[in-house]
Amino acid sequence: MTQTPFDFSKPRLLAGAATCAVLFALSTAPAVAQTAPATPADAATPGAAAVQTQSAPADAQANADAGQDIVVTGTIFRRTNTETPSPVSVITAANIAARGLNTTADVIQSISAGNGGSVPQGFGNAFASGAQGVSLRGLSTNSTLVLFDGLRPAYYPLADDGQRSFVDLNTIPGAIVDRIETLRDGASSTYGADAVGGVVNVILKKEIRGVSGNVEGGISERGDAGQQRARLTAGYGSLADQGFNVYVSAEYQHQNALFANQREFPYNTKNLSWIQTGGGFTGANGNTNFFAPNTASSSSTTAAVVRPATYTAGNIFSGVPIVGGRYQVLQQGGCAGAAQPNIAHSNVNGQYCEQDLVNQYSQILPDQTRFGGTAHLTANIGANAQAYLTGTFYQSIIFQNRTPSSLRSNNPAYTFGLVLPSQLANGTLNPQNPYAATGQGALIFYRFGDIASTLKNTSQTYRIAGGIDGKFGADAGWGYTLHGTYMRTNLTQDRTGNINLAGLTTAINTGAYNFVNPAANTDAVRSLIAPNQQSKAHSETAEIQGILTHSFFDLPGGPLNVGVGGEFRYENIFDPTPNPGSQFLDINAFSAIGHRYVTSGFFEVNAPVLKQLEVNVSGRYDHYSTGFGRFSPKIGAKFTPIPQVAIRGTYSKGFRAPSIPETSGNVIGFVNYTPPKATQDAHGGNSYVGTYSLGLNSVGNPNLKPETSTSFTGGAVFQPVRWLSLTVDYYNIHKKDLIFNPADSTYANSYLAGGAQPAGITITPNPVDPAFPGLRPTPAFVNAAYINGQSLQTSGIDAQISASVPLGHGIKLTSALEGTLVLEYKVNTGVNGVYDYLGTLGPYNTTSASGTPRWRANWQNTLEAGAYSLTATTYFTSGYKGYAADYNGVGNCGANDTPASTYLYNGDVSRTAGGALQCTVKHFLSVDLNGSVKVNDKFTFYMIVQNLFDAHAPFDPNTYGGNNYNPAWAASGIIGRSFKAGANFTF
Repeated sequence: MTQTPFDFSKPRLLAGAATCAVLFALSTAPAVAQTAPATPADAATPGAAAVQTQSAPADAQANADAGQDIVVTGTIFRRTNTETPSPVSVITAANIAARGLNTTADVIQSISAGNGGSVPQGFGNAFASGAQGVSLRGLSTNSTLVLFDGLRPAYYPLADDGQRSFVDLNTIPGAIVDRIETLRDGASSTYGADAVGGVVNVILKKEIRGVSGNVEGGISERGDAGQQRARLTAGYGSLADQGFNVYVSAEYQHQNALFANQREFPYNTKNLSWIQTGGGFTGANGNTNFFAPNTASSSSTTAAVVRPATYTAGNIFSGVPIVGGRYQVLQQGGCAGAAQPNIAHSNVNGQYCEQDLVNQYSQILPDQTRFGGTAHLTANIGANAQAYLTGTFYQSIIFQNRTPSSLRSNNPAYTFGLVLPSQLANGTLNPQNPYAATGQGALIFYRFGDIASTLKNTSQTYRIAGGIDGKFGADAGWGYTLHGTYMRTNLTQDRTGNINLAGLTTAINTGAYNFVNPAANTDAVRSLIAPNQQSKAHSETAEIQGILTHSFFDLPGGPLNVGVGGEFRYENIFDPTPNPGSQFLDINAFSAIGHRYVTSGFFEVNAPVLKQLEVNVSGRYDHYSTGFGRFSPKIGAKFTPIPQVAIRGTYSKGFRAPSIPETSGNVIGFVNYTPPKATQDAHGGNSYVGTYSLGLNSVGNPNLKPETSTSFTGGAVFQPVRWLSLTVDYYNIHKKDLIFNPADSTYANSYLAGGAQPAGITITPNPVDPAFPGLRPTPAFVNAAYINGQSLQTSGIDAQISASVPLGHGIKLTSALEGTLVLEYKVNTGVNGVYDYLGTLGPYNTTSASGTPRWRANWQNTLEAGAYSLTATTYFTSGYKGYAADYNGVGNCGANDTPASTYLYNGDVSRTAGGALQCTVKHFLSVDLNGSVKVNDKFTFYMIVQNLFDAHAPFDPNTYGGNNYNPAWAASGIIGRSFKAGANFTF
């Protein structure tokens, strides 16, 4: 089939930019009115409010005039304004509705300060498949603290890459979210571990009255990727009039699966030969089956192919291909007779099949169903206290169809030498083996196309939280807070299609499985080879926290506030190996089991030294039952020389505690590995020394130290007029004692060369090459424990602009722009020098190959005219180099960083031989449009167009999160233009 290249969205980008430019021009029109109060969150309609930027002087004065006490993320004091020295941004429920995003996870991941290392929904290869996590500052999910109403939730039971513990954002019920506050600063002095990159605090609604709800349905322009949503909330009671409010809320969401073959080239295929130049491959996702089967399991197809081999009688895994032996198709009907059609090849190597596994089996998005409910009670206790109690149940079900399993694997057993024996267990000749009469084995290449391979993750979350806030003493000068929570997440994984080693051995030795005609196999035989497998894991967090505050005396700028607090927390992860006894091929035997107790004490002093100068000092000491303690101080100041300008800055120390997987778990990751040429030559270049998957085994280390950080921020807030505010903040973070696994393929090379391994590194060898039993076997795994040792330096600039402009005749324009520019991102490896990851695909491992783009931004513009509202939201991520220093080498985009070896294709240039190739992944810009009409006080109807200009995801063949695209930045570009319609109702 002829493939036609498409324009990678240049005209669409220009159209999107033009649309936004018009809206921005309108947003700068002069006005004199103050921002109108937002619609109450429990009755929010699309377009009701924009992002609120922290520390806007006029907004603070409005809050003070209203006498409202608010809690701001990053401080323990209740305030009448949001003007703390640390930068905080707020996304309200109305703002979320205006953007038309379905989940809290989608909102959080759109934050411009979110960078590489997040866990997006479409990352099907993730250990924590289907879960979503946020990474601020590109420091990975384990350095961003996520809170629910200021309290810690439980970690997801499966860590990202088996190492990095994180909070699954899918456990947050979106129907009752009041606002999301993002503290873009280190906050270990207030919250303890993990708050190195910042804090995301999801705050639930305190009071809801009446009955409200929402129904919504959507589908892509291509007629797929359907989604449905329904929410219903009912509340009763008024805190002001009756002294209490109680509400219950339930929600349901479903997203249909999206498959690679439902999209166009290059996202729908593993075969990139069409854009090759000079006959070369095009990178990690190139067509690996172009010449002949080899030792890699990716060369197996659902049509069985064999070649003659020698083997040791009684050991079906000892096969060695006979030099010159030709391949032949064993499958009845040839390549076309397979479960999915294969492409037939015939050349000097023999006859064999090629299969585009991505096109035939790969999923872009899993089928996902979420539902849950929350009950919430808030009650006034006397005149000076208020208590609350909330309980939530939430379930998320992810179902993935996967590529059929290959019988060739090196985890946990090396099966690349698997043969069909010449004789079966009963002594008869093997009818499956065409070489049986000569006593030769048949080295087999095969995927079980008749056995469905699936993964179903069922996550059930239970959370209860409660607390009381109040004042006491003369003039109610003392304030107190006592909060507690317990949360548990149960995860059940159901797998089908993974190959049981014992069952496979029995089926081959007895001839029970028919490789010639797989359709003739019985379900009993298939169950013998691939029985259904289930594993269970869970995580828990219990926390109790108390705070006492008091205003002691007045300073020139106001009262001196002092607060002290204490916290006790229990954390537990029980994630036993899903492959006990190493029974199954290709189920990674990761595990993490452990618990710990954390006891903390903290303080904060807020001193308005002058009317123009506020100084804030805080500190916290955390003691872990695993054997270490850490004190984290912070100092901040805000100087307001005139009401229209505020200057602020902070300096802080922070830390990240070693995760339970890092201290007591283990996980195996795999990299493609080709033995050195000297080793290949010694083995005669046979398949034993071909490219294969080398395991890097990371083992927990109970003696790890915490990662530590030093952070400072400096910025300014400008509000020249009441309707416009601007904030600009610089951040600088230095991390030391980074926890990492030192194992890499260089130790495999030194092992094969006969060199000694350094302390802490061991090699698990493969079985010996039967053809050369006297030579050193190739390495199966490089083993090492996690260690401290690296350091990281990153810095950048955040900017936010918000404006609310009455245009007359009942028309108002609200605009909010936020962007983050990363200025540096460097890691000192301590061994290989300094790796500069800025603007590249690195860090390859810790960001899951999502990279470190320089720029991220989003821009929301809402135009309101009476009952009508129209919101355009633009999302932008800059391009990056398609290499990573920790994967390709420093400064490399291929072997030598030359056009002939460059692996990336530029969709805007000719594909002629020797034509221009470049190692740059293009930027991505998409625009969402949301229009609504308020029919009356009870009904509002809306329609949303996501990815309005149908921008395509930039071509990126080097990331492994998605097939030829990066799901962290361009998920909407793979779905394409899509439509949603719905209605909000209240009674």
